[in-house]
Amino acid sequence: MFQIQESNHIIKISHTTHSAAASINLNEGGRLFDVKVNDSTIISEYENFPYQHSSASAILFPFANRIKDGTYTFEGKTYQIPCNEVEKNNAIHGLLYTRAFEIFDKSTTAETATITLQYKHDGSSEGFPFPFNFFVTYVLTETALNVQLKVTNTGTKTFPFTIGWHPYFNSENLYESTINFNCEEEYTTTDDRSITNGTKPHTLQMPFQLKNHSFDTAFKLRDNEIGFATPTYKVKITGIASKNYVQFYTPKDKSIIAIEPTVGLSDSFNNGIGLQTLSANKTYEISWNVEVEKL
Repeated sequence: MFQIQESNHIIKISHTTHSAAASINLNEGGRLFDVKVNDSTIISEYENFPYQHSSASAILFPFANRIKDGTYTFEGKTYQIPCNEVEKNNAIHGLLYTRAFEIFDKSTTAETATITLQYKHDGSSEGFPFPFNFFVTYVLTETALNVQLKVTNTGTKTFPFTIGWHPYFNSENLYESTINFNCEEEYTTTDDRSITNGTKPHTLQMPFQLKNHSFDTAFKLRDNEIGFATPTYKVKITGIASKNYVQFYTPKDKSIIAIEPTVGLSDSFNNGIGLQTLSANKTYEISWNVEVEKL
């Protein structure tokens, strides 16, 4: 049986068998942390890698990754979003990851725990003056985690967006871990700004053993599935978008990897890669399912 407990801005989900559990920080964009599925701890907190530096498990909206100089033009008007990646003069990770969410709904059964969070944006953000309602729903079972995102344009004007999720997955031995996906092409970036500037054929042989390979790399997928295997568990991440991208990032000296499913890439507000638009009173929905197999 699942249960949901609330304490200030922290929500804890757990199963009586201790096979599955997750925590949510409402004040940090409603993000997940300390996630256990199928007796495997797949996402953890790291004392030497705080959220303000990692954005671990952040919901990325209205843009994933970066906007160069924080500047973009939409429907003939130029907007300026504050650059929160100061050293590279980019806006990064959207607007939600530091916002406080509220509980909208929750329920438990013997098999599942479901919790829906809500954030209402009044359109007052500098550089993104578009009101919207945003919902994130987490569904936890003993063997899987489902992340569902829904946004409704509550204003009178169409706005641009991309959307993504920024989880870091643990490994007891990242050197011996592998990733596996069907790649269409690899995107190159500027070395100094991490901004998409082209594509090249990928050379990774799948499944790709991480060994000492470092990533801060984006790929366009041919299908909607990403695999990650460690010595103790493996996950399969499946999305529902018509076009799927993934960003991998390996922080230095840490046995974790960011596997970020998105619908767009860095600077998509300017280069148009994966860029979506949402008209007034319309709703966009997307989800990712994470199946966990214990080895």
